[in-house]
Amino acid sequence: MNLSFTRRVFLQAAGLGVATRACPVLAGASNRVPLKGVVPAALTPFDADLQISRPEFRRHIEALVAVRGVTAIMVNGAAGQDAALSRDERRLLVAEAVAAGGSRTPIIAALRETKDFGLEELAHDAEIEGASAVLVMPPPEKGDAEKERAQARLNRVFEATDLPAAIYQTAYSTETLTKLVESQRVFAVKEGSGDPAAFERNMRSIRALGREVAIWSTNSRWLLADLAVGADGVLSGMGSVAADLHVALAEAVWHSDLVTARQVNDRLFPLTQVFYRPGGDPHTRMKHALKQIGRWKTDAVRPPLQPVADGECAAIDRALRESGLART
Repeated sequence: MNLSFTRRVFLQAAGLGVATRACPVLAGASNRVPLKGVVPAALTPFDADLQISRPEFRRHIEALVAVRGVTAIMVNGAAGQDAALSRDERRLLVAEAVAAGGSRTPIIAALRETKDFGLEELAHDAEIEGASAVLVMPPPEKGDAEKERAQARLNRVFEATDLPAAIYQTAYSTETLTKLVESQRVFAVKEGSGDPAAFERNMRSIRALGREVAIWSTNSRWLLADLAVGADGVLSGMGSVAADLHVALAEAVWHSDLVTARQVNDRLFPLTQVFYRPGGDPHTRMKHALKQIGRWKTDAVRPPLQPVADGECAAIDRALRESGLART
C-alpha cells in the first residue's frame, strides 16, 4: 500500500463526503507528501541587514533536498523564525523553497496567524506559490485549544485552500486532537506533546480511527523512543543541521536494527544537549552550527532573538565534533 495522499484525493473526499484510504501517487513529487519519512524544518537565513538571504535560503533547501531519505521540507515554522516574518516574507520563502526543491521534494508551508493576518491568507498564499501541503501551527490562545474553537480554526484553513493539512500538536487534549484528525483533509500530525506517554496515547487514539495519518515526532530530545513506539517519521528544525542522522535513525528503527539506532542516537545526543538546553533559542544555536561546519555564511537572527553568546559557542562546537558533523 502506498502511504501518501494527494490534492485530488482530498478534493474528491470533500465532494463525496466518504472516508478515503491511502491512494495511488500522482506523477511529480510536488503533488504528494509521503506519510513515512523525514521532514526537516528549514531555518531562515538573514544577511547583515537582517533581510532574508534568498541565495542562502535556496542553497539551504537544495542541500536538504539532496539528503537521501528526506521526504518533504517544511518552511515558515518556528525554526524559520516565523514570528519575525511578514506575510509577504512568508510567501516569498514558500516560493523560493518550491523553486529550489519543490520539483523533487514536497514543500509544506507552516501557518501561524498574527494580529495582522490570519490562517486564511497564509493558506491562500501557500497554495498560490505551489506548496504541496500546509501545517497548522499550535493555537495562539489557550481557549483556541478547546474542541469547538480548535475545529473552527482548522475549518478556516479548509475554506481557504484545498491543500491537505497537517496539525502541530502541543496543546490539544487527546480527545480534541483525535476529533480534528477525523477530517479527511488532515494527513499528518507533527507530535510535540513534550511527553513520551502523551505521544503514545495520542498516537494510539489516532490510529484507532482506522485512517492512514502520519505521526511525525518533533520531540528531538528523544526521537529514538518515539520511533520505537511507532512514529512514522521525524519533523524537526534540527533536521536543518542533521537530516542525514535523522534519516539513519528512522531507517534503523524501521529495520529493527537496534544496534545501529543506538549508534546514531549516540551521535545525535550531544547535539540535542546543546541545542535544546534551557534558556536561549535552539534554532539560533543551529544557525551557529551551520556556520561553523561551513554550510552557511551567516548566523544572523532578527530581534528579539540574539546571537549565540560567546560562552555557548565552545559547547556547540564541541558537540559538532562529537557528533561527527565537524572535523576534530
